[in-house]
Amino acid sequence: STDGVLVRPFRADEMSSLLEMRRAMTLELGDEDLDKEYDGWRQRFSGYVDELRADDAVMFFVAELDGALVGMGGVYKLRNHRSVIYGVASAYVTSVYVAPEHRRLGLASRITQAAVAWAREHGCAVVRLRASATGRRVYEALGFTPTEEMEFRLE
Repeated sequence: STDGVLVRPFRADEMSSLLEMRRAMTLELGDEDLDKEYDGWRQRFSGYVDELRADDAVMFFVAELDGALVGMGGVYKLRNHRSVIYGVASAYVTSVYVAPEHRRLGLASRITQAAVAWAREHGCAVVRLRASATGRRVYEALGFTPTEEMEFRLE
């Protein structure tokens, strides 16, 4: 049950908790240890979020239980050709993470729904995200559909 869990916008003084969850998520997905691979990433992440917040172009949401943060997710408005040329704003959901001991309670869905609501309130016509294999079912249940997007790695 999610009784007692509050999903709410994060506060600036909670940035270190967001950074810890972002690192935990990356490690869990089998990717590199951000602290070892990207010196200074925490400061750059914080600075990036601060810049976007100044333009009201980002929001992170946290799941709080008994004063502890047990999940998070972010959403930001994209600046791309569609938003600039056509005036069609879009958003990107990122870093949806729930601590393992609090999973399968609907928290990732609630965090993602808060992000989608934020995007809607900020005039976005579409919301995109990149799903892990385990997250895909959560997002599909919320109405996200696979797209035709492709990627070319330059590394």
